[in-house]
Amino acid sequence: MRRCSWSAIGSTAALAVASAGCSAPVTGELMVAIQTDMAVPKDLDHIEMQVLSDGNPVISNDRNQLGPDHFQLPGTRGLTVSEDPSREIRIRVRALLGDRIRVEHTVLTTVPEDRVATLWVPLHFLCGVEAKEGEAREPDLAGACPDDPTCAAAACGERRVDSASLPDYAEQDVLHHACFDAATCFEGASPVEDGDLDPEDCTIAARDGVNIAMATEGDGACGAAGCFVPLDAESDFGWRRRDDGRIALPKALCSPGRLAQLGVVVSPVTPACPAKQIAQPLCPVDERRPVALAARQRSPTALAVSEDGVFWTEQGTLSEELEPNVDGAVKRVAREGGAPETIASKQAVPRHLALGGNGAVFWTNRGVAGAAATALMRWIPRGGNAKPWLNVEQLGHSGSLEALAMDGESLFWTQLPDGGALGRVGFAMLDTRDEPTPGKLADTHHANRMAAANGVVCWTDVGQDSAANDAAKGSVRCNRRSSPEIVSVGAAEQTPYGIALDAESPAEVFWVNFEGEVVRASLDGARRDVIFQDLDQDLDVDGGPYGIALDEHRVYWTNRGQGTVNMLPRDAPPRSACRPGACTLATGQLNPGAIAVDGDAIYWINEGSPVVGSTGKADGAVVRLAKPPLP
Repeated sequence: MRRCSWSAIGSTAALAVASAGCSAPVTGELMVAIQTDMAVPKDLDHIEMQVLSDGNPVISNDRNQLGPDHFQLPGTRGLTVSEDPSREIRIRVRALLGDRIRVEHTVLTTVPEDRVATLWVPLHFLCGVEAKEGEAREPDLAGACPDDPTCAAAACGERRVDSASLPDYAEQDVLHHACFDAATCFEGASPVEDGDLDPEDCTIAARDGVNIAMATEGDGACGAAGCFVPLDAESDFGWRRRDDGRIALPKALCSPGRLAQLGVVVSPVTPACPAKQIAQPLCPVDERRPVALAARQRSPTALAVSEDGVFWTEQGTLSEELEPNVDGAVKRVAREGGAPETIASKQAVPRHLALGGNGAVFWTNRGVAGAAATALMRWIPRGGNAKPWLNVEQLGHSGSLEALAMDGESLFWTQLPDGGALGRVGFAMLDTRDEPTPGKLADTHHANRMAAANGVVCWTDVGQDSAANDAAKGSVRCNRRSSPEIVSVGAAEQTPYGIALDAESPAEVFWVNFEGEVVRASLDGARRDVIFQDLDQDLDVDGGPYGIALDEHRVYWTNRGQGTVNMLPRDAPPRSACRPGACTLATGQLNPGAIAVDGDAIYWINEGSPVVGSTGKADGAVVRLAKPPLP
């Protein structure tokens, strides 16, 4: 009872299955239409299908790769009627990412005897299989539902469908629809506030002519404004408007666990954004624009990039008294995006991080008074939970930890002033065979950010809070491992923040001054050039240039107050111009901070709403933008 091919819009050829035993189609046929509301291949990269009749496999081990050059969704699979039309069959479709099951859907039905009918089997986000922290999901583990691996209409339980109720199959209704540009359509969406969502019956109040989506951390269609999984309009698989005017959402969305992780947003229907239908696939990402790799983050602070992905710290929330809670986290996501993974939770205000060899991740926990002390933390892949590498007693200084940097042989950190004592720059060798022995490299007023590479470490110091003279203002200093001398490469700096070194052969150091400068200096302190100065910087807004990064050809920086990401050639002459459209890569960012680059892209943190006066609003993000081509 099987038809021997898949078909999908845009596919170059039917994907053949075993031809042995395939018979010519007869009149009765069930066309299984498979669709997803997630992004392919970011969230899902292949699918599996199984069909059982009386418990015996009719189709098994039917696996196809997903992607632009492979099988595309929506796709169909034809099942022909058997000798006994009343025989019930069980159809299970799974979607995976690598070896991990992400989504699955099971249906019990029959094949029509005298017509071709359409059965939608959507692979929806709400039927997802959740991986716990540090747990690797194997293909044979149980699925989204606890007692039976079935999920239908975003709720657990068997979905039994009377095939007589199914519509006749028409190819144009299934395979030939324009994609739905969720990233753009929800760019200006209005969030549904907690008071407008009734979790008991899972309904919201909304005007007519709307599209509705779930706002996620990384699943679905990701764009400049975040990541969205759209809900099909007036559908058993999405949302429906009730007679009382309220909109009923899928019940699975309103479980306490889901509501704690997801947001609901509403956007108007327009000619470019018609009401979302099940047959519409999601449009691919526009790489020419910023793309959120992780949205809905609570005060993210620092990031780093490696072949293992993009890593960042999330400070977490504040109490009603505006004191930090011990709910920070360290996370990572693949460089192409996807569902973020938490590698360490319940952290005490994690600040800055550095990536070591063999996948190790180090970060500074500032600490929470009366709850968790400051500590320098380490996480090793497959090594269990994150543990302190150095605690406050071992550090030999009680000031809170702040910045962190690594040059391959040593780890460097800064601690803030405490109890009238100066802050300090500390270091320890990365010899994991023995307990690390911390040392002091220098005293500081308020060491802020660090960079280290190939035997060189540099740091910015914002100076004393009240600067009466140039000596007490900000400074930038560097040290070579081969020399005991601490070299001043920048003095009387106006609130220096981000700092960067060339990773391979550091001969120059770059930093930004919060009041509007991008500075380049030689490591011997003989030359200091302001390669860019923002003469229009409004010092009354919340900041100016903030984070900085380098590649072989360019220098990149964020401007916190202006909400921009910018670039110039590394060898740009002093006082170079940076007009909008000339070197501004992105605008409209929400407090952009830390920034990093790799060979293909630029990554930065949007810190989100200011922490002061906030309880940790989930509006921060980790963002990626493809590098513009070299001139």
